[in-house]
Amino acid sequence: MSITAEELLQRYAAGERDFAGVSLRKIVLVNANLRGINLSNADLRFANLIAVKLTDANLSQVNFTGADLTGARLDRSNLQGVFFECDAVGAIFDQADLRRAGMYRARLNGARFDKANLEGAILGCTDLLGTSFRNANLRSVDLEEAVGATDFTDANLLGASTYDFEFRLGRSIFCRTVMQDGSIRNDGCLGIADNI
Repeated sequence: MSITAEELLQRYAAGERDFAGVSLRKIVLVNANLRGINLSNADLRFANLIAVKLTDANLSQVNFTGADLTGARLDRSNLQGVFFECDAVGAIFDQADLRRAGMYRARLNGARFDKANLEGAILGCTDLLGTSFRNANLRSVDLEEAVGATDFTDANLLGASTYDFEFRLGRSIFCRTVMQDGSIRNDGCLGIADNI
């Protein structure tokens, strides 16, 4: 079922929250506040979602291919199994559930994944410059060919798959970080304020 942005916003304003499986391909929802919405299994390919607020939303299995999530708020949302081959520059995913999410080739510059669960997610070939994974669960994450200086303070990278890690992500911040082999890396702790 396909619906327009106007219809979605009207129904949402009337109190409806369940839009599971809808087709919202190429929809424009810039700055929309859709807190708590259920868009599980929805088609959001090529959607313009700049600065949209999807906090506490059910977005499991959503297809975001080609979408623009620049500056979007997706904190505390269920994003299990989503497919993100899109722009999410500066987006906020704090405390989100991104287990098994496919973010291959996503642009995640400056995005925030603090306290998020990304276990088993695919972050291969992503641009992570300025991205924060503070206190995030990155166990068994695929970071093959991901690049950029990132904040991994208190993150868990146990079992993460990486290729040429030191070259691609070695200039990141590592403070109390559990590395792929279970060792703890602290070489980035100097000068970091403990505001956890």
